[in-house]
Amino acid sequence: MRVLVVDDHAVMRESLTQVLRHEPDLDVVGEATDGCSAIRLALELEPDVVIMDVAMPQVNGIDATRRILERRPRIRIIGLSVHSSKRYAAQMLRAGARAYVLKDGGMEELIQALQVVCRGRIYLSLGIDNGDS
Repeated sequence: MRVLVVDDHAVMRESLTQVLRHEPDLDVVGEATDGCSAIRLALELEPDVVIMDVAMPQVNGIDATRRILERRPRIRIIGLSVHSSKRYAAQMLRAGARAYVLKDGGMEELIQALQVVCRGRIYLSLGIDNGDS
């Protein structure tokens, strides 16, 4: 499975990439630091999955998801966020994401989300709350 990792925080992005590179069925094909580069790289590299940070400056993950899927609808996008609000999760899903994973959920949860999404299903972190925080 070809994966593009998108996060505006270098430590998070590089850590995700390092861990994912050790997974036998995953191939990290690129990294993006913002929504604009995520769109460009997704269109250019055509990964199977994009792990997309939701909150980024300029073009956020929700808008980047929408724009990628308008041109490459087969790409599966996993929203990755610190925001546990149901509102953020709903916005990502409406944009076309197939999963919403909380950053505090750990790598095991992200790997599980990747597996679920690649089987054509939707994945939502259990920590998503009903509030608007």
